[in-house]
Amino acid sequence: MRVILGSVIAIGLATSGLGFAGAQNDDEVAEEAPAEGEVDVRRRANLGPQEQLQEARAIQQRGTDLSRRVSAMLDEARQERDIIRVTCVNDKLTQVNANLRTVEQRIDNLEDAVEADDSSRRNHEFTVITVLGQKFVVLDREAAQCIGQDIFETGATRVITEIDPDTPTEDPRTLPDIPPGVIPFVPPPESGTI
Repeated sequence: MRVILGSVIAIGLATSGLGFAGAQNDDEVAEEAPAEGEVDVRRRANLGPQEQLQEARAIQQRGTDLSRRVSAMLDEARQERDIIRVTCVNDKLTQVNANLRTVEQRIDNLEDAVEADDSSRRNHEFTVITVLGQKFVVLDREAAQCIGQDIFETGATRVITEIDPDTPTEDPRTLPDIPPGVIPFVPPPESGTI
């Protein structure tokens, strides 16, 4: 019974995968050009040790360049005294620098793995470095999207004061003269005096 159930599930999965693969045309599959200085993902699996080191150093250089750019953005936000943007950009710079330190450590580990001719460790370190390179791309976009106080400023304001025509015209700082009034007189009781 288990064998039959397992076979049915395997056949179902295989046919669903074939249907998906058959639905794609060769014309529709568009290969994107890799980003500047970035090796295509398919080619990364086939890189040799020296090529992996070269790619890792390129990722490290991109991280260093990103750190400089974000640091310049932080200086600009500080000069503008835009505390909202300073906070956002400072957070992104902290993340970039932390990832950059991790990349540097992983490159050292990658170099050790290359010297030891340990391909599984080398591929692991290179995979981690590649993921950190992708994180640099994300942090670059996030840092560029940091908004500041200028989004809350609406520009020059204009105040229009409208006075209700039924408003009294007297000056509220002066008290009106109270006319001398009659002193109230309390009549004596009707029942007489006690």
